Amino acid sequence: MSLGNGRRAEQAAGEALAAGGEQAAALRHPERAAAWLRARVLRSLRGGRHASVSDPARWAALASLGVAAPVYDGMAALSVEGRAALVASAIERFDAIDVETILGASPVVARRAVAQARAGYLTAAAKPSGGEAVDRPGPLATRVRDVANRAMASEATR
Repeated sequence: MSLGNGRRAEQAAGEALAAGGEQAAALRHPERAAAWLRARVLRSLRGGRHASVSDPARWAALASLGVAAPVYDGMAALSVEGRAALVASAIERFDAIDVETILGASPVVARRAVAQARAGYLTAAAKPSGGEAVDRPGPLATRVRDVANRAMASEATR
């Protein structure tokens, strides 16, 4: 969610864990606790001034974790809320109620946010740095599209 801003991610996670410690009795269910913690991280990341998403240090931090350029470009095209929606729904596979908690949104608004984040990510990830569309998606883009299509199909059947 912090797009490679390690210092900011560490600070947001620390704040969330400290607040979670105070709420330990209320956060007994592991998935609800995980969603609550992510919501706190998102709230922290929303506030304050952040470095540009094109900052080479942020890209280098993610590249060292194996993040390819199209993935970075796709995530960089999203707001922090969009990244949170995409990560929670497509990568961490939280239940819809937990995605709603993370985003602090109603079911309709959360579903719309997830759909917009997926569309924005796929559009940006399919373009090379020069801005021209890639003729053929790579293996990661194909996997992300497959996951997004499966998730969208399962949401449509609800």
